[in-house]
Amino acid sequence: MKPLLIALALASAMLAAPCAAQTSEETQQRARENFQQADKNDDRKLNPREFKAFINANAEDDIGRASMVRRFGAYDRAFARLDADKDGEITRAELLAARQQ
Repeated sequence: MKPLLIALALASAMLAAPCAAQTSEETQQRARENFQQADKNDDRKLNPREFKAFINANAEDDIGRASMVRRFGAYDRAFARLDADKDGEITRAELLAARQQ
């Protein structure tokens, strides 16, 4: 009986893996769309006002920690953390680099 349960658990995990990957891809696509929509001047960077719109859109889509940033009103703190070169704008590269940490 125990080997059967283990086999069923492994099979379930294997079937769930593609769904998790697809969800991750869908989430990444939605985040890219949110970035583009928030980037009002189409310069491929987010200033603080655009970043707030980006966070709010991601919070609505339940992406990453955006809900927590919005709930605590920590937009400035999150912006400062992500703005690696401190130029007052956040690029996609900076977002990706923060994700890797």
